[in-house]
Amino acid sequence: MGRSYVIGEYSEKYLKKLKAEERYGTTGVLLGQITPLKTYIIFAARTPLKDQADLPPENPDEMNANDIDWVSEHARQVSRMLPGGILVLGVFLIRPPKMSKEEAQDIFRRLATAVEAAVAKERLWSFTEEEPPERVVLQVYADSKKMKVRAYDLHNPQTPIKTLDCKSSSLTAAWQVVEATITVDVTIPLPVSAEDQFDKSSLKGLNSWAKQIMQCSYLINGQYKEPENVMGEGSKKKSPVEIQFLTAPVPISDDEVDALIEDCASSVAVKGTVRCRAYLQGSKSKVKDAIQSLKRDVLNTVFIRCEMVFEDQILNKNVGGDSTSHKAPHRVFASILPSGVAFCDYGFSDEGSKELEERYKELLDYDLHPAQLDRTEEIMLQELGNKTIQEEEISIKAEEQEIIDTGFKYKGVAAAASVGVIAVAVSVIYFGNFIGGSP
Repeated sequence: MGRSYVIGEYSEKYLKKLKAEERYGTTGVLLGQITPLKTYIIFAARTPLKDQADLPPENPDEMNANDIDWVSEHARQVSRMLPGGILVLGVFLIRPPKMSKEEAQDIFRRLATAVEAAVAKERLWSFTEEEPPERVVLQVYADSKKMKVRAYDLHNPQTPIKTLDCKSSSLTAAWQVVEATITVDVTIPLPVSAEDQFDKSSLKGLNSWAKQIMQCSYLINGQYKEPENVMGEGSKKKSPVEIQFLTAPVPISDDEVDALIEDCASSVAVKGTVRCRAYLQGSKSKVKDAIQSLKRDVLNTVFIRCEMVFEDQILNKNVGGDSTSHKAPHRVFASILPSGVAFCDYGFSDEGSKELEERYKELLDYDLHPAQLDRTEEIMLQELGNKTIQEEEISIKAEEQEIIDTGFKYKGVAAAASVGVIAVAVSVIYFGNFIGGSP
């Protein structure tokens, strides 16, 4: 029995609306979930129009589907707004009347490849071998009511794009929600050779922590359940399920025993409290799927917040001095689908609801109402984070005084131990108080 593909009524109506408005040439992203047996398309969002000066003069309302960089950058921005379990599934195209089948196939192939590459750059995790390698490409014809869905193989991009049978569904039933709160405390040493302490390449230091998260154990509502068990087994109501992660040092394999000795000029300290969330479709979702989706959300939200701080510092050229603290953006969820599935956005402390609403409109083509935003747990974790920051500041000051008293030269000191490197760093970039929300 082959895979089946389901498109939600919201996505179907949205695409038909674009066709009715004759937005031919418009491209966009498809969002949803891939399960072992089904792929669910739950949301579609068109690529924002570029500046009018960059649009085709013969039709200023037409999006240039050949602008691969613009489409893939939009997909990257949208992927930041997705909770665990929800992915960028692929792309769609409102096919112009004069576009040939060959042209459409070529555009789809290039768009799908570029979009996946752009989204993958911000992942600290990889897909498993068991997960289907297919992504969805969907085209709406200008001269008929047809909506054709095809599958694109990520592993073999040059293979023919297969035509699929896609069914429509309301997808209004509530999804299973799994949540967790996790404390992050990661220190990344930066080598002297690093050109800029805000260089995104320094975030590669999160890979070791990511491996630790992916390998950690878990409890579900305080109890252990086998990975193959059904997630909601024994429960009649799909109430949110709380997960507790039990982290431990990652075992060192035989091929990882060599010590790396490198002069370090500074370090990045990533500390705070993260609230993460994942959604699961269907009543037979397994424990292993829930845990995997939630762990990926942990990695995604930490990486995204760190990257946004780096982007903000580079943009504003605000490179701090010794022991500089930079507050990461907070995460705010908003339920925008009848099923209750919520997307999220990240805002810095000087941003309000208006900025969030504008980004939802720009990136998701969705008119967000302030009442849809939920800040309950953001406030709760803000209070918890403030305590953490105060404790950290006291700790940093104590360490600095100890270095002064003992005569250590604080900048650029590195000492090698038998199994690794101990670095005393001058610049501590502190991403404090990761915060999030939950309905």
